[in-house]
Amino acid sequence: MVLQGRREIFTDETKITKENICKVIEKAFEVHKVNASEIKYLQEYERGNQPILNRVKEVRPEINFKAVENHAAEITAFKVGYVFGSPITFVQRASVDVDGESGETDDKRISVLNEMMFEESKRTQDQRLGKDISVCGIGYRLVLPRKDKVGISAFTLTRLNPRTTFIVKFNDIYKTPALACTYVELEDGTVRFGAYTGSEYYTIEFSTAGWEITSMSGLKLGAIPIIEYKNDDERMGCFERVIPLLDALNEATSDRLNGLAQFVQSILWMNNCELDTEQMETLKDKLGLLTKSEPGNPASVQYLTATLDQSQTQTLIDYLYEQILQIAGVPGREQSTGGNTGQAIMLSNGWQIAETHARTVEQFFEESEKEMLKVVLRILNATEKGEVSKLKLSDIEVKFSRNRTDSLLVKTQGLMNQLTAGIHPLIAITNCGLYADPQSVWNDSKPYMQKWLYEAEGDVDVESAVSESRRSGGEDNIETTPRI
Repeated sequence: MVLQGRREIFTDETKITKENICKVIEKAFEVHKVNASEIKYLQEYERGNQPILNRVKEVRPEINFKAVENHAAEITAFKVGYVFGSPITFVQRASVDVDGESGETDDKRISVLNEMMFEESKRTQDQRLGKDISVCGIGYRLVLPRKDKVGISAFTLTRLNPRTTFIVKFNDIYKTPALACTYVELEDGTVRFGAYTGSEYYTIEFSTAGWEITSMSGLKLGAIPIIEYKNDDERMGCFERVIPLLDALNEATSDRLNGLAQFVQSILWMNNCELDTEQMETLKDKLGLLTKSEPGNPASVQYLTATLDQSQTQTLIDYLYEQILQIAGVPGREQSTGGNTGQAIMLSNGWQIAETHARTVEQFFEESEKEMLKVVLRILNATEKGEVSKLKLSDIEVKFSRNRTDSLLVKTQGLMNQLTAGIHPLIAITNCGLYADPQSVWNDSKPYMQKWLYEAEGDVDVESAVSESRRSGGEDNIETTPRI
């Protein structure tokens, strides 16, 4: 199977209505079934069901090892752990006064939003969603208002199966979503769809009788609550590009085992020998070969053996493995040769490439997270009456945390340098890379961080004072007073 990423689904309709929705879904479903077939193949491949298990060996078929070196699972585990292993949280993007509201108010609102996400187990769901993205190339999340409010969360988050979910987009320059579907197959073979447009929710069933709308209701969100996430622009999984190399590596390993077995089970060749019937049957059972040559030639008995060059085979296997890791953006497993700095090891063993790949995935994930936040904010604006209902998308930044404990001394020194230079403490905490939830750390640390917050003494015009100081030959020594 040749895989080149999941296909996007488009419709030429300019508006989804009750009259055309069944026709749109019917056409889209045909494209989705191709994607679903490929997703199933990728999921089974990652679990170890790989083509080598179906190999047929025509010569000496009794010796046919089928070894799976499941590096697809290794690549997936690394990608999910490296990118999604630490919690993905939200922090204040900037302390900007808008409509007379201070940045401190936004701090509290974003903290409440993070608490809601915690109640919905978003951290665990992000890992599950991250595995879908890494294996299948795409993943889906459903956001809906909570019917029975427990705690402070006003919404629910659900990760949807990419094999039973798809989004149809308008075929225009904007490629905006037209509708989103998720479906289940019933015991009688009927396929039941739940279809969301921007203003309606339809329940549609497909059976031998055709397509039928069974129910329809208004959707007050004003947005499609199913959000699509993708691994890259091609919508390919993390190991999809190296599947041919993975198959070749399985072949090489299996043939190496076959070579070893065939050496141990060598054929016994007997030339110009006389055997009775019972001995002949025994010889056949023991993989023997009896031949005769010209009269007068001496008898001989020997094993037919051919050994595999293990050193050359190992060179090939090492080369294939190295290429797989390099193309997939996974660090190598080489040990340090000594005398290397930590940064040199990061560069030589492929960690810098892994970081580059991770940042690319983060950008695509952040784009979809903003779409998810738009739906969440609509729900909060409609259901909440507190300060959190006034939160705006421009106030929120998606924060990935990674490598929080390595180079700990360097990161703490970097945090101190930023604070000493006058960088806002929240920005310094967010960018030092030490904390999984910078917003929570900042809020909890405010009483202890006051010494880093400065304001000009009185109503001094700083620019005028600096200019005057320079004209008089003085230094830029404008006094500032800490707010304690």
